[in-house]
Amino acid sequence: MRTIKHIAPVLFGIALSLTAGPAFAESTSHQGHGASELALTLNAGAKWQGDDNMIKGMEAIQTAVAANIDAIHHDHLPVEDYKSLAAVVMAQTDFMIENCELEPAVDEQFHGVLGQIIEGASEMEAGDQARQGAILVIQALNAYGEHFEHPGWKPFN
Repeated sequence: MRTIKHIAPVLFGIALSLTAGPAFAESTSHQGHGASELALTLNAGAKWQGDDNMIKGMEAIQTAVAANIDAIHHDHLPVEDYKSLAAVVMAQTDFMIENCELEPAVDEQFHGVLGQIIEGASEMEAGDQARQGAILVIQALNAYGEHFEHPGWKPFN
């Protein structure tokens, strides 16, 4: 069974290869971008069923982003706070990779989400594109909610 933890280096490569167009930098709305950018598909018209570790990690990332969403949206979050947010995001990403029990087809779809989350966290950590990195994470979270079963998931608008 191929799992995320066996191909973490590939995930990082995917994250680096994703690109964010100029529209992300100027975006004030986070709705509708992630799913098309990530090119995810549904499971024969249904959402993918992940594991408890995926749900736990994604919920922790969503909670951390939600605590900062207004400051991100209005471009008022200090660079140091972006770096702190990036640390939380990467800790949860590492947790999901280390504890992955996804079936191969689900795993493949989840790679795109995690790749964009990793890219966004890297941009937040670097500081010079911190807001754009947060927007990438927000878009990945919204795409995740559109394509994966997660009880109580609420997208960012």
